[in-house]
Formats: sequence, structure tokens, C-alpha cells
Amino acid sequence: MLVLFGAGFVAQSLTGSVARAATPPDGKIELTLFGGLSTPVKNETTGFGLEIETGSPIGGRVLYNFSDHHAAEFSVANPLSASVNYVYHFSSFHDRWIPYVTAGIGAARRELTLTNNNEPAQLNSNLMEAGPDRGQTAFTGNFGGGLKFFFTHNFALRFDLRDEVGKYKGTFSNVAGVPGGIVRAGKTLNDFQTTGGIVFRFGKT
Repeated sequence: MLVLFGAGFVAQSLTGSVARAATPPDGKIELTLFGGLSTPVKNETTGFGLEIETGSPIGGRVLYNFSDHHAAEFSVANPLSASVNYVYHFSSFHDRWIPYVTAGIGAARRELTLTNNNEPAQLNSNLMEAGPDRGQTAFTGNFGGGLKFFFTHNFALRFDLRDEVGKYKGTFSNVAGVPGGIVRAGKTLNDFQTTGGIVFRFGKT
């Protein structure tokens, strides 16, 4: 992320004559290609609990600006997730920097593992609702914000930080050391995602 925005500062000093990049005009479409890091909140548990694999988000976003400030955005990423967001752009500063906030809803599929006191549980088990892949799709909400740096009207770098929240639960069978072998566990995941990307803008000027 520091490299991306360091490049932005260098480019700003080297391209002072580049056309001014104001707040997005009505009708602009933006395509963002991004990658980043996932930092889920780790909670200590006593007894059985869920470990949820998140992975590093890599994907794309398509945004449509309804006005200078209001926009809608669709995102898809791997590990598999999708969301629809409202985006509010603040007014630009220094002609190039545009901060924003965002919130939305979606769904994410994650792999679940049963733990016992934060250690892998002794088991020869199946996640009963999902079968042998131990994956589950959950409804999610997300909120956050970020900053865009425009080199020109149609090209920018983007930094984004958001929290994706989802509730996961599973019933495991054949768990070693448990009478009947059945364990039910649930967890609300707060997955903080930090991403950087490249923005391409299309449409009327």
C-alpha cells in the first residue's frame, strides 16, 4: 500500500500539467482491480469453536456514479464473495485525492474447521450441512472507506479498508471424545480487509 501511494506522490510532482481530476462527474463508470490482506479478529474460545478461513482478497469492483457524490458498486472477490455497496464520495482535495465511505450487503463462502480451546479438534468428522468440503455460504454486511488518487481523469490508484461481518455456524459429526459425536458451533466473523488497486474510469466527461 505504501508503494502504491508513494508512487502517487511521485507522479503528482512529476505530472503537474496533467488535467485536473475533480470529483467524479455524473454518469462515470469505474472499474477497479484490487488485491490485499485479510485480518480476521481472533477471539479466544473455551471448549469447541469455529476457525474460519478467509484468505487474501483478490478481485474486481464496478462502480456507477449517479452524481458527484453518490454511487453504487458491485464487488466480487476470491476467496468467493460478492457484495453490493453504496459509496459516498467527499469533495476532492489538491485536485487529485478523493476520500469516500461505503457500506453494503452480500454473501461469502468460507471453509470452516472445528477447534477445541483454539487448537484443532481431534475429529474424524463432516460438516453435516455442507458435506466433505466443509464450506459454508453466509449473508454478510460490510462498511468502511478509502481514498483514490487520480493521475488523470480516467486512471487512479485506490486504497480501501473495510470490515466484512458474517455469521457462520455448523454441526459436526463423528467428533472424537464427544458422546454421540455431534458438536454444534457458531461464530460471528469480523474480517478486516485492506486492499489496494488500480481504477479505470469510463463514460462521458
